Amino acid sequence: VQKGSGGPATKLASLAELYETAEDPIEMALEYISLVRQYPVKIRSVIFHTRRILKDTLKQYQSMEECVACQSVDEVEKLIKKMKNYRANPDMFVYDREKAKREKEALENKRREEGKRKAFEARMIRKAKREGKKDLEHYLRIGAEIPTVAIIKTLKCLERDQQMERWKKDHSQHCMSHHLDPEGCKRDRACAFLHVSATGTTTFVESDEVAG
Repeated sequence: VQKGSGGPATKLASLAELYETAEDPIEMALEYISLVRQYPVKIRSVIFHTRRILKDTLKQYQSMEECVACQSVDEVEKLIKKMKNYRANPDMFVYDREKAKREKEALENKRREEGKRKAFEARMIRKAKREGKKDLEHYLRIGAEIPTVAIIKTLKCLERDQQMERWKKDHSQHCMSHHLDPEGCKRDRACAFLHVSATGTTTFVESDEVAG
């Protein structure tokens, strides 16, 4: 390791080492973390790029949820090194069938919600066309705001009529029971409203664009 005059630390590497890192996602992820330590970015961006680099590895070792839940660069690096250790010592990794089942259900739910959203958007656009509105997305903006964790906490302390008033104003496209009722939405898959996680939790989709 060498240090420039007042600049960040730099590491000399042979061409062979560079080729090896480029072909090894885990080593590439560790190299990315070392750059993040020199040029800090938001943890959300770190998680996003780590997921992109290690998508297959995270799935292989059932670590996607753990990656998304990381709160610091240290936690991300610790997870990467743990998977590296799994690779070096395969017997240390134990496949969790229950976790796999939960992940499968979560993916199916995500696809179901995406389908419901597309159907809803198509209905609202057709409605706007029938009414001759120039803004075809007029109805798509009404009640589209995803509730935050803080808002959910506040609404749970209110009376039902007050909850309804607030919900209809800002979140009417979303299922109130899903967020506020202790037992969740009893209609489940039959519910016509969106069952989207409250913002404030760390969630990602492949189409996310994250800037440092």
